[in-house]
Amino acid sequence: MLLVIATASVVSCTQEENVPMFGQGEGKMGIALRLNNGLSSSTNARIANSNLRLTNGFIQIKELELDVEGRDSRGEFEKEIEIDFDDIKKVTFDEFDRSVDFFINIPEGEYKEIELEMDLIEYRNEPSIFIEGVYSKDGTDIPVRFQYFGDEIDFKVEIESDDDDNYFKIDRVNNPLALFEINALNWFSQITDAEFNNAEITEDVIVLSRQSNKALYDKVKGKLEASADIEIELD
Repeated sequence: MLLVIATASVVSCTQEENVPMFGQGEGKMGIALRLNNGLSSSTNARIANSNLRLTNGFIQIKELELDVEGRDSRGEFEKEIEIDFDDIKKVTFDEFDRSVDFFINIPEGEYKEIELEMDLIEYRNEPSIFIEGVYSKDGTDIPVRFQYFGDEIDFKVEIESDDDDNYFKIDRVNNPLALFEINALNWFSQITDAEFNNAEITEDVIVLSRQSNKALYDKVKGKLEASADIEIELD
């Protein structure tokens, strides 16, 4: 699973012009992704290099799968919801953009938990996960790119209420925003400055992929595959 640190705000999220909406139902929830250059406080991880800064990235989503638990006027429910995109959805993110990337429509109700999984896929010769940054070597900034092609790693989080007895409402008026802050530095935490200093540079870029700097790529991929699911509490 893809490691993220995710926070969510239950403030009302207004419909933004030209922001796509997917799924069926009268309830709406906004989804936003943002890059966080900090380390996860839950991992005790210490990054082995101090000269790497990540700046932006993207993921490509094939479909959304939701396992939801809640209640409505007919009583309690548990159900699975699949949301297919007409085309592969490419979601870009950086450190500063907190705007909504897209909305999802789901049935109105009071929800106790939503487990959201984004099925990732490579598309149009672009990776399913892409992260870009800079590495400072002897006072010179060298671009760094991590490129993961494949569909074995999915993006999965759990959104739940902040109390066992509380539910959060999603309907035509209450449109919560789930803001996912991706702490991608955790993925690079096992790569040392010495390894970056000795990395192969292709056209002035340190590329980490299956074809270039594979040992470093495998370390990042290993951290991705070993990552735990994330639980979100809505305040």
